[in-house]
Amino acid sequence: MSSKKILFVGIDFAFSYPYLDFNSFFPYLKNGSPETAQTLWTLIENINQEYEDLYGGGIWYDETYGDFYNSPVKKGKLFKSRRRLTELVAKKIRSPSPTFNCVGPAGVGTGTLAGMRFINQIKKTLKGKCHIWPFDPYENLQSSKIVIAEIFPSFYFHYAGQNSMSKKGRELQLLLKTLKFYNHNFSSTLSLGNHDNDDMDAIVSCAALKYFVDKQSGLTYPFTSKRIFEASKLEGWILGVN
Repeated sequence: MSSKKILFVGIDFAFSYPYLDFNSFFPYLKNGSPETAQTLWTLIENINQEYEDLYGGGIWYDETYGDFYNSPVKKGKLFKSRRRLTELVAKKIRSPSPTFNCVGPAGVGTGTLAGMRFINQIKKTLKGKCHIWPFDPYENLQSSKIVIAEIFPSFYFHYAGQNSMSKKGRELQLLLKTLKFYNHNFSSTLSLGNHDNDDMDAIVSCAALKYFVDKQSGLTYPFTSKRIFEASKLEGWILGVN
């Protein structure tokens, strides 16, 4: 990235839904399936606009779209365990859970819905000052003051050759070994014994952001694969997956 100061933000939620597998975000609909990521974000926002705090679960009750989700309301008849291309590529290291699942420990879909509302509102508020990678035009990257990218903390542990599962009792050793791979040290008095280890995930993700910033195709240089480029504009891409 350029030498000017840019706020580089990584957030752990899927920025979009699978599209390439069925050539649609919501297949089987004759009408109503968005054709761009931007219109998908707007759709999620519009359906949930009566809910506060970026809550996105209102879509589970929707007659048109509710059947695509496995949600606390119901397991929709059109629900499938679909994967984005970035998740399929990441599978050789570690793949996230499917984005239409909103139930149980692997129910990442709830955060994805809230996240898409967040992105929609950020774009409306900041417009060209904020670059949502990799959806926004590559040419706008250098002129933006804020760059927001999708991250996957568990992927970064496994990429460094470490197992991110069952962290309890080995937090410090796991963190030190992972950070060493990313050329960083840990010198804080921060407690690492919390139940969900979000602090550890954030520390590792920050190190990974710095590590991958000059290595990620599509960020500091254009995507080299036409298929990945096309997928990234519709489905998004996880930083660090190449």
